[in-house]
Amino acid sequence: MAKHPRDRIEEAAKAKRDLERMQEQGEKILGPAEKAQPGDVSFDPSLDPNDPIEIWGKRIGRGLGFLFAAYLIYHLVTTYIIK
Repeated sequence: MAKHPRDRIEEAAKAKRDLERMQEQGEKILGPAEKAQPGDVSFDPSLDPNDPIEIWGKRIGRGLGFLFAAYLIYHLVTTYIIK
């Protein structure tokens, strides 16, 4: 049964709104990080972006996270795939 053209237009408009909302709320994984603005969930006014301790803390944390992920992949591959 064919849909009425008005129903199809309304569905297309709803889909477009949903996609725009996802674009706004979505997290960029590989893209450049955007600065948090007041109103964002990750915004913390007590954090200073020019503080070297915070910068190095983030770098060290991310580096350790990467090393842990690489080790976990290595361990899982050698344990379950290569026997």
